[in-house]
Amino acid sequence: MRFKAKVILVTGSTRGIGLATALRFAQEGGILIVHGPEENTEMDKAYAQVQALSPQSIKMPCELSDSQSIREAFKGIDSHFKRLDVLVNNAAQQSEFPFLKIPEEEWDRILAVDLKAPFLWGQMAANRMVEQGGGKIINIGSVHEFQTKRNYASYSAAKGGLLMLTKSMALELAPYNIQVNHVTPGAVATGLTDEARRRRLLSAVPSGRVGQPSDIAAMVCYVASEEANYITGTSFVVDGGLTLGICASRPDL
Repeated sequence: MRFKAKVILVTGSTRGIGLATALRFAQEGGILIVHGPEENTEMDKAYAQVQALSPQSIKMPCELSDSQSIREAFKGIDSHFKRLDVLVNNAAQQSEFPFLKIPEEEWDRILAVDLKAPFLWGQMAANRMVEQGGGKIINIGSVHEFQTKRNYASYSAAKGGLLMLTKSMALELAPYNIQVNHVTPGAVATGLTDEARRRRLLSAVPSGRVGQPSDIAAMVCYVASEEANYITGTSFVVDGGLTLGICASRPDL
C-alpha cells in the first residue's frame, strides 16, 4: 500500500474527481480528510464511502471563499492528526460570463475559491511539512489554463495563476523535501449532461472518449507517491490528447 498511514487532504472530495481521488488514496492505505463546503447529505455519503475503506478518516466542512473558515479548518486538521503528508487542491468553481459583463463580485469569488484558497491551504500545509521533514502538494488545474474559451475569463485566469503558483511553490519548497506538482485534466465526464456538448468533445479528443474521474485520480496518486519523489514543478496533462492543437480551433467546446 503506497499510502499506508499517510494523512491526506483532498479539497472538494465529496464528488467527481475529488471523490474518486479520495477513494483511490483510501484503497491504498491513506487516512483521508474529506472536504466539502458544508455538512450535508452529499458529504455524509462521500464520507461513508471513504470511511468504509479507511476507518480513521475524518470529514471537514469548510467554505473556500472564506479565508477564516480555511484557517479554522486547518487548525482542526492539525490538532487532530499533528501532521499532513499530502495536500490535493482539487476544489474549484466555474463561472460563465462575457468579459464585458463579469460582475466584480463574481470575479472575486472565482479567484478566491480557485486560486486564493489553494494558496492558503498550500502555505499552511507547507509550514507543517517543513516541520515534519517533507510532503507532497498537488494542484488540480484545467486545460483552460492555457487554452481558454469564450466567457471563461475568471476561471482561465485563476487556473493559469494556479499553474504559476505551483511552479513558484515547487522552487521554494524543494530544499525542504516538499514536492509540488500540477495535474491538468481535460474533458471529464463529471456533470457532463449536455449530450450535444458531449458529442462535440468526443469529436475533438483523439483518444475517442471523455475522461473519467478515475483517470485523473490515478495520476494524482502516482504524483503523490514515493515513486515520484524526484519530480517537482511539473504539469501532467491528462486529456486524451484534447490539447494537441485541436481544442484551440474549437471555441464551441
